[in-house]
Amino acid sequence: RDTYTFNFPNPPSEFVEAFRKYYGPTMNAFEAAEKNGRAGDLQKELEELFNRQNLSPRKDATSIPATFLRVTVAVP
Repeated sequence: RDTYTFNFPNPPSEFVEAFRKYYGPTMNAFEAAEKNGRAGDLQKELEELFNRQNLSPRKDATSIPATFLRVTVAVP
């Protein structure tokens, strides 16, 4: 297990917007939500999540740690 910390120099709501515009899975989620008239709900839920996970001491910055599994393969 390893952790990558997403650091963004703006508030969590703006980080959600960056994910919405540039991160494929989030772009796809918003596209599907828009077709169902739920894009506003998704936006609100993601902003709440990003705010809850934000560890930055500053309100105008975002720092969210994400744990992932790092796999390293050694080829003889």
